[in-house]
Amino acid sequence: MKFDDFYGRKENYFSTQQSDGMQAMIEKYNVKPSKALDIGAGEGRNSIYLSKLGFNVVAVEPSIEGCNKINESAEKLNLDIDIQNKDFLSLEINEKFDFILASTSLDHMEDEYLQEAIKKIKDSLNIGGYIYIVVFTEKDPGFVRDIKNASECALFIKHYFKENELKSYFNDFEIIYYNEYMKEDTTHGKPHYHGKAKIFARKIKE
Repeated sequence: MKFDDFYGRKENYFSTQQSDGMQAMIEKYNVKPSKALDIGAGEGRNSIYLSKLGFNVVAVEPSIEGCNKINESAEKLNLDIDIQNKDFLSLEINEKFDFILASTSLDHMEDEYLQEAIKKIKDSLNIGGYIYIVVFTEKDPGFVRDIKNASECALFIKHYFKENELKSYFNDFEIIYYNEYMKEDTTHGKPHYHGKAKIFARKIKE
């Protein structure tokens, strides 16, 4: 597993802070604690944040080292997080969710897998439930292999999203917020830039 080398280090390799955009959306739209799914949970920063708020969190992460990090943090904070060491499509969904999060994880999926994952996200969400998704776009330096300005993880990305592509996948949702932007990242490795797309939307029909 590619990210085991990063997640296996003693300290968290990536930021320990929750996604600030997600926090802002939850607070602004008064999203109540409910059943949440964190797809590609990494070292657990967002799962931990949601659990602290009172969400019932399922964290799915294919890296065993990432899962170990989540478990360590949850135990220290006395949080009950359902940690699933598997890829998203192999996760058995027995009960639908009210909040689904995927922060820079869909970009690690091959095209065919991605299409199935988008469908599963929609099918796994209750009507009235929310999604918060962040992906890397073709504006990211990693897409053109601009190594000087790209993340050291750029070569792991399997799908850089085209302009408005993420938005188009959820055109049957109520799109509350959507933005494509460039952002400097100083949280890991050398300072670098990312091209990102971010969506916060609500399911309004089956």
